[in-house]
Amino acid sequence: MDHLPLSRNARGQGLILLTLALMAMGVVLVHSALASVARPGPWYSRSDMRHVIFAVLAAMVLLAGWRFDYHLLASGRKWPIGATVLLAGSLALCAAALIPGIGHEMGGDRRWLRVGPPQFKLGFQPSEILKLTVVIFLACWLTRPEVDVRSFRGTFVKAVVLVGISAALVITEDFGTGMIIGVGAAVTMLLAGVPWLYLLSLAPPGVLAFYGFVVCSQHRWARIAAMLDPWAVHNHQSRQSLLAVVSGGWFGKGLGAGTQKLGYLPEDSTDFIFSAACEETGVLGGCLLMGLLLVWMFLIRKAATSAPDRLGQVLAGSLGFMIAAQAVMHIAVDLAAMPPTGMTFPFLSAGGTALVLMAGGIAMVVSTTAHSGRA
Repeated sequence: MDHLPLSRNARGQGLILLTLALMAMGVVLVHSALASVARPGPWYSRSDMRHVIFAVLAAMVLLAGWRFDYHLLASGRKWPIGATVLLAGSLALCAAALIPGIGHEMGGDRRWLRVGPPQFKLGFQPSEILKLTVVIFLACWLTRPEVDVRSFRGTFVKAVVLVGISAALVITEDFGTGMIIGVGAAVTMLLAGVPWLYLLSLAPPGVLAFYGFVVCSQHRWARIAAMLDPWAVHNHQSRQSLLAVVSGGWFGKGLGAGTQKLGYLPEDSTDFIFSAACEETGVLGGCLLMGLLLVWMFLIRKAATSAPDRLGQVLAGSLGFMIAAQAVMHIAVDLAAMPPTGMTFPFLSAGGTALVLMAGGIAMVVSTTAHSGRA
């Protein structure tokens, strides 16, 4: 297997540098957002310090993981063994998180697993792992020579059942992640060559699922109402998010000088970190952030279109799309163009599990630009 050095890999260099830049911006913004709520105590109990540790760990994963040969995930005679093991493990962890006494509950949702001594409060969200492994498995499976992607019963139905099981394990506790799993899987199937008419057949059950999980759910339907009328008195999240964006003006109030983070803007270091960034860095800072994201998306597209084989093309395209889609949805929520879904900004928002796993996903994309495929 030929290996292209990073010094001769312009696309890989660009993706790594831009991802590291977003991580560095995230460290600064998370520190600023959490400065008003810092509590005295051990260093490991402070969210800002924990974010720095996870950011360093994510950078190490990115800088070391791109050397991994992505073909190993698809190796196996009948099934892609590596991808299958990853998917089975993540499904088992998601199922374990739903079991009382094993899964840890926060904010009314049971979607965490705790590890290590209780005083460290170390935990992770298995749904973040599942979000990546579903896409990886589909890419590795659908690009195998013996798999007929145009077979409705033999391939498409099996893929839909797998995605349905995966989404069902997380959608009741984390609707946003379940939605990302479905969108990422659909894009993966399209890139692999599944006819779009097959995916169109999922529209009726999709409408029924929307009715059952959103229309019939009081708190989720309230989020739809918040998007339609963000300035209403009861729509606290959307209103405060827009106030943060508007009050920053062109140049912002300055790093650390934001006022919405003083108990007004909810989840300012995670779900609404883009709004917090706009308040402190202004419209120009928000445009700079979106500009970096657009350049990052362009490099992802170049990596996917220039990948040496079909597996690399589908893997890079689907992973990149899923991460980019989450970033776009986060910005849309913060600008009240989408209902609040609890979607974090990749590489920017606080959170250890997502940060490290997203870095691993980008390392795999860079890997497709560094390996020339089988001899």
